[in-house]
Amino acid sequence: MPPGPEISVVVGAYRRSEHLASAVRSVLGQTLERDRFEIVVTKSFDDPGLDAAFATEGVRLRRDDEPVIGRWLRRAVRAARAPVVAFLDDDDEFVPDRLAHLAELWREQPDLGFYRNRVAVIDAAGAPVPIERWRRHEVDAGLDRSGPLRRSAQDKTGLWEFGAQRSWATFNSSTMAIRRELLDGPVGDVFERTYQPDTFLFLAGLLAPFAVYLDDRRLTRYRYYGGNVSHRLRRLHDWADSEHEMADLARRGGEREYAVWLDREAAHYERMYRGGLLLRRIGDGADRREVARLTREYLRFLGAHPAERTLTVDAWAAGIYGVGYVGAPSLVRPIARARSAARAAAEGRPDPLDGPDG
Repeated sequence: MPPGPEISVVVGAYRRSEHLASAVRSVLGQTLERDRFEIVVTKSFDDPGLDAAFATEGVRLRRDDEPVIGRWLRRAVRAARAPVVAFLDDDDEFVPDRLAHLAELWREQPDLGFYRNRVAVIDAAGAPVPIERWRRHEVDAGLDRSGPLRRSAQDKTGLWEFGAQRSWATFNSSTMAIRRELLDGPVGDVFERTYQPDTFLFLAGLLAPFAVYLDDRRLTRYRYYGGNVSHRLRRLHDWADSEHEMADLARRGGEREYAVWLDREAAHYERMYRGGLLLRRIGDGADRREVARLTREYLRFLGAHPAERTLTVDAWAAGIYGVGYVGAPSLVRPIARARSAARAAAEGRPDPLDGPDG
């Protein structure tokens, strides 16, 4: 019996199919021999045309409507056969030699547990976006100064700070590959509940008794466009919960400083959620008693989290509108809605008052 694949590529598509064929073609076009990797596409929809085309190329298809992204991905990982799993979002692409680099690296470094490379940014049509238009975490200048970084299982000192704050190694799961066994057991159970798979994968690599490699090569094409920005209200709440649970996992694993940082990130998402909920209820014309309660809760939250109340004046806006609404709802309601819509437009994202992702 021939050996199984060395790498499983899990391509995930949830409710979106526009760029899925391009993503899968980028994997089929790899320079690595086809029998050395498998492609598992997990998606929440049927598409007879795509499904037939994928099947002729030996792509394994899974239909899964699970809304929790961690559980959705873990099911696909369990269906994979290779010891190393690489992830690819439906709207991203691999450069042609990415899997060859991965296979070579794991052959040379069999103790490797987690791998991450940098991105090159493309637009909705797949055209390169000039680097001067990239955001800071896409430029990822920390690796320009350091070059590729390897940390052994025995010495990961300072890795969380370099990975989470200086090299953005928690960004974009399409840049990541992980030893499949690291998502088994209790760690995998936490992964099932997460809405932040990219941050979680880095944390799993950090805590595991295996080496970590942060590559300075740009081997993933990250597609940036309006369709992949999801700061909807429900997501902010889910992200806060995920960050808190990851902080607990980091503490149990002895990464106390990283746990503190993750708790701060959770507080930031929670503040955005609480403020957004307050603005939404004002925009809905909610009862003044409800708005008064939400305003008190929001202001208490700011009082308990100094870092959040000192970030920007915007942190106080929801509370100010809440107080104003209790006294003059007809005056404050249209102002709050206009402010929320203007902020959403400026950030290139949907209006958070529109509700959860659909």
